[in-house]
Amino acid sequence: SDIDLAAVWCRANEIGYPFGSIVKLLLLTGQRRGEIAALRRSWIDDDLVVFPTGFTKNNREHRLPLSPMAQEVLSRLPDTGDLFFPARGSENRAFNGWGKTKKRFDKTLQVAPYTLHDLRRTFSSNLARLGTPIHVTEKLLNHISGTVSGVAAVYNRYSYLDEMRRAVACHDDHLAKLIEP
Repeated sequence: SDIDLAAVWCRANEIGYPFGSIVKLLLLTGQRRGEIAALRRSWIDDDLVVFPTGFTKNNREHRLPLSPMAQEVLSRLPDTGDLFFPARGSENRAFNGWGKTKKRFDKTLQVAPYTLHDLRRTFSSNLARLGTPIHVTEKLLNHISGTVSGVAAVYNRYSYLDEMRRAVACHDDHLAKLIEP
């Protein structure tokens, strides 16, 4: 629910870096937790993240425009080298303390039990509610078996970057209204 979403955002503010920042980026981008945890500065060019081939679940390059709020979250992170979220004691491995950290995160949170993947589903559902065409949502989520698949996917090579930018900006506006004091 919108109330739960706002509560998760507020808790992410309270807990801060690294897990709170990861949660905020999950809410803002709809990406998988491993993709955000392993996010690298070298993958970002202005407002665009380019996840390299072989890194994502479908092993395809994924171009994701960053919303203004996501850019703001990233701009406030400490300089930790190329990885935004290195594992404790290792600048070369990504954050991996999911179980214990999520349990601590949820301890004072008054929402029904949820998984971090539920934040991805919520992102997708909210985009639908905001009127984002499903093929744009599928592109943001890096789904290859969605609405543009089969022969259509072979012929349609359009990036939908402008449409994705509009969708994430609209999502930012929606989220901003939910978290305003």
